[in-house]
Amino acid sequence: MRPSAEPRPLDAEVARGESRLWRDLRTVPNLLSLSRIALIYVAAALLLVDQQLLALAVGIIAGITDYLDGYLARKTGQVTELGAILDRLSDLIFESGWLVLATYFHLLPPVFLLLYLLRELVVLSARLYCGERGVPLTSSFIGKLKTNFFGYSAFLVFFSGANVLPGGYAVLRFLAYAGVAVGLLLSYWSAYGYLRTFAAAYDDVTPSNRRS
Repeated sequence: MRPSAEPRPLDAEVARGESRLWRDLRTVPNLLSLSRIALIYVAAALLLVDQQLLALAVGIIAGITDYLDGYLARKTGQVTELGAILDRLSDLIFESGWLVLATYFHLLPPVFLLLYLLRELVVLSARLYCGERGVPLTSSFIGKLKTNFFGYSAFLVFFSGANVLPGGYAVLRFLAYAGVAVGLLLSYWSAYGYLRTFAAAYDDVTPSNRRS
């Protein structure tokens, strides 16, 4: 998980005519972000073929890269706008993917998935509107905390569903439900902050320029 990036000055590679996108794509932190997206799909495929423990192991590796890419980006001075985009994309793929699978396997009631998708679609619409008008809508601390709760809850949900312990599933399932519920509360809290920025941007547009 990495901080929001400020545009960097052109370096020697860009001065020679190399694409900034291609340059940033080849940095180690961004390659780690891309690998995380691939690992998420591998873990999902393993769950679908009834390899829960192996899927959890792959998921843990993917989670480690979420912290490692941000650390390396800051340590090496390779914080980029592309990194922030890939970070948000991988979070969205992970969160929506595991909630869909948990619903599919009847490990969570569908209401969790529906509430999550409603929030994400509303925030996405706000991001698109603000982005068109040059208004920054960067990730907040509460939003990042939400991602952490969803990540730990995902582990609890699928570990409790793997049936590898002689008992204690009720406790694990309760903790998983509680974690998802807290994650949803945090997600709506952060959405409130994003929507306040959206409202300010919308009010700043003259009526003649507003879209229906």
